[in-house]
Amino acid sequence: MAKTIKLLIAGYHGFGNCGDEAILQAMVTNIRALPAELEITALSNKPEFTKTEYKVNSVQRFSIFAVLGAIFKSDIVLSGGGTLLQDGTSTRSLIYYLTIIKAAKLFRKKVMVYANGIGPVSGKRNRKLVKAVLKSVDVITLREKLSEADLRSIGVDRPDIEVTADPAFTLCSVSEERAKQILADEGVPVGKQMVGVSVREWSKAKYGEDYVKKLAAACDELSKQGKTIVLLPMEYPRDLGISQRLVESMSQKAYMLKKRYTPSEILGLVGCFDLMISMRLHTLIFAAVKNVPMLGVIYDPKVEYYLKELEMPEAGDVRTKRLNSAEITAKAKDVFDNMQAYKDILKKNAGLMCEKARENDRLLLELIKKV
Repeated sequence: MAKTIKLLIAGYHGFGNCGDEAILQAMVTNIRALPAELEITALSNKPEFTKTEYKVNSVQRFSIFAVLGAIFKSDIVLSGGGTLLQDGTSTRSLIYYLTIIKAAKLFRKKVMVYANGIGPVSGKRNRKLVKAVLKSVDVITLREKLSEADLRSIGVDRPDIEVTADPAFTLCSVSEERAKQILADEGVPVGKQMVGVSVREWSKAKYGEDYVKKLAAACDELSKQGKTIVLLPMEYPRDLGISQRLVESMSQKAYMLKKRYTPSEILGLVGCFDLMISMRLHTLIFAAVKNVPMLGVIYDPKVEYYLKELEMPEAGDVRTKRLNSAEITAKAKDVFDNMQAYKDILKKNAGLMCEKARENDRLLLELIKKV
């Protein structure tokens, strides 16, 4: 009888962020498809939710004894995916994930940094800690080249670092019928061309929430051109407030999805749109998976990176300037006027990203064989 390998996934799960939940769902699905006997446990802010949603074992991520126990019982600890190793949110967050890796190595466990985003890590002491801890891990895969550059600048200059892609590129969606039923239940009319819009609060935007007003003005113009505007909150309930403010800033009719949906349901919903305008990285990734052309609002280097990799246009950069509603409308018109060309480009590039994302699991399988 084959030995059962115990995997522990340490990521930002159970907080209602659809992007992070999509990563976990994709990881669990792909790991289960590997030719090995595996038992999966995930750290979570809401262990019961995570157990029910993904049919995995789960422990409370803030219970030190439960976390240490889960690490001790595991054979392999996966740190990821998502941007975990950074101090932009807080040094405490960085220390949390580094401590899990360090504990795993003290317990002589295999560790894989799985499709991570890295940075920013700006504190001098923090950079030294990242360098010290990551030198001992077994496998490192990163979801973008920017992260590789950040890691090498910190001093983690290993030759075996692999740049792959976000696991969400491999996610499967609900059926088109189910997605359309959700839209109908939410009172969204189907039939006309639809533009999905996904925004988030971002306190570091140079001109505050001016970007909401500019996006609202662009949506008004698109609505006048016969498009149906649908606000899609990705982090529930956090994105509801700013999505509602955008709707209220519009003079034309717009719709907002108000219930919580699974990553597969949101992926299906994105597939119903003709154009996706988004600040949220994973909404853009979902659009790529469903071959829906996009305009990305840049607030973070990871969004800029994936727009370039996918060869899709940006709708502006809130880090440095005000958004231009007329420019957004013009770019949207170009997408609608040249829809097939955009779809062809996106299909090619999204396919490459999917192949890269699957490399994470090939490397994990190699690690499993060493246990």
